[in-house]
Amino acid sequence: MDLRLRIKQHIQENRGQYLLIGFIFLAGIIIGNYKVSGLEGGVKNYLLSLVDSYLQGGAERSLDGKSIILAAFFNQARIVLAIWFLGLTVIGLPLILAVVFLRGISLGFTVGFLYQEKAIAGILISLVSVLPQNLVYIPLLIMWSVIALNFSVFIIKGKNTSIMPLSTGLLSYSILMLVFLFLFLLGAIIEAYLSPWFLSLFI
Repeated sequence: MDLRLRIKQHIQENRGQYLLIGFIFLAGIIIGNYKVSGLEGGVKNYLLSLVDSYLQGGAERSLDGKSIILAAFFNQARIVLAIWFLGLTVIGLPLILAVVFLRGISLGFTVGFLYQEKAIAGILISLVSVLPQNLVYIPLLIMWSVIALNFSVFIIKGKNTSIMPLSTGLLSYSILMLVFLFLFLLGAIIEAYLSPWFLSLFI
């Protein structure tokens, strides 16, 4: 309960940052979806063949959960570490927003492509194979980005005071990074095992 209250308090105290990050992410989704219509025929056919191969693998239950979880986790870990590093820099503010924007583009493009090429089936595929892990990834990405933005501002303002020395802030920030890495691992487990299972049921 105490954790829930702290999270709620954190969100209330950073409403502006959450609105900014949420808007940037939503803009990325919209642009990513728009980019689907600009694909050339050869690229579109190649991507469609990858999707069909993935669906066939799911239907045959030949997907290797261990390899998927490793790939998914390392992919998310790179993002977490990149945002962590950017939070340590003075120029981190716009670059953190850029990372969130690109993540939105990626998600918007994926869902848009599935819908354009598979119609209603594409929406259902998105719900069973894209949505589950992103219910974990997206809130964590947004929260972690807000924390990194705040730490970047902390460094810019030079708040090396008796209340919060820079060394203490850095230690807390780094510990939070490890916590978020663990939480993203839970999303990777969903991506590796739950989503393929949902997909196999759908197919």
